[in-house]
Formats: sequence, C-alpha cells, structure tokens
Amino acid sequence: QMQDSKPQQQQKAILLDLFRNRNIATITIMSLLLWFFTSVGYFGLSLSTPNWHGNAYINCFLSAVIEVPAYVIAWLLLRSLPRRYSLSGTFFLGGSVVLFIQLVPADFNVLSVGLVMLGKFGITAAFSMLYVYNVELYPTLVRNMAVGATSTASRLGSIIAPYFVYLGE
Repeated sequence: QMQDSKPQQQQKAILLDLFRNRNIATITIMSLLLWFFTSVGYFGLSLSTPNWHGNAYINCFLSAVIEVPAYVIAWLLLRSLPRRYSLSGTFFLGGSVVLFIQLVPADFNVLSVGLVMLGKFGITAAFSMLYVYNVELYPTLVRNMAVGATSTASRLGSIIAPYFVYLGE
C-alpha cells in the first residue's frame, strides 16, 4: 500500500491572528508595551552615558562592562526561577533604581553613577530575558509573527529613546 505522497497543507497565519481571541490579544498588547518601554529604558540609559557626572570615558566603559554580569545573571535566573518572577524582579530592580536616582542630591556623584549602573543592570537583564519569555508565550503558528511584531515595537522604542535623553536637558 502506498501512502498519499502529497505534502500536508500548512495553515497560513496573518497579523490579525495575534488579536483573534482575548487571551492572545492581551498577551500581544502587553508584549508590545513591554518591548517598547524596555527598549526606551535600555537605549535611553545607554545614550545618556556622557551626561552623567564624572569622566565620560569611564562612564561609557562602566556602562558596557555592566552588561556582562547582567547577561550572566539573567541566564542563571532563567535556569533557576520561573520566567514570570525573574522577569518581573529585573524590571522592578531597573525601574525602581532609576526612579530613586531623582532623590539623590547632585553632590553625590559616585552614588548617582552607581545607581544608574544598577538600573542599567536590571534593564539589560530584563531586555535579554524578554526574548526567551516572549517566544514561550505564543503558539507555534503565530510565534514568528509575534516575535517580529514585538521586535518592531522595540525598534520604535529605540528610535524614540534619544528624545527622552534630550528631555533631561
């Protein structure tokens, strides 16, 4: 007996499939917002490095160096804790530290640069975890499309980030 040798038809998915039912639509909207604001935070902190107190070259070096332990810690957190807790913890760390910087007096240069580095640590770890978390949320049929849409939202955030740096001036 011979089996039918026709290849099975693949289902086609369109962008509207990310909004077909309420659950996937909620996940999509939240993912788009998370990617957008995380990208604004990450690139905003990276681009504002020369504006920090102290030597601009040392600040740029520290800004680059802080990413290495952030990626390592993110990898360890993804291996040991549930995704939801590790991602929300790094978001909370990055966001709360960056908000707390506003309360530090201008005389404490080292403290403010240290807090910015801690905030960049949290944002970098969260940004790297978003890739893993986002892929696991969607069904296989729309996964590539969802990653593309959220990546586009991230790129829009990176386009807008320099304007937030100028708002500080």
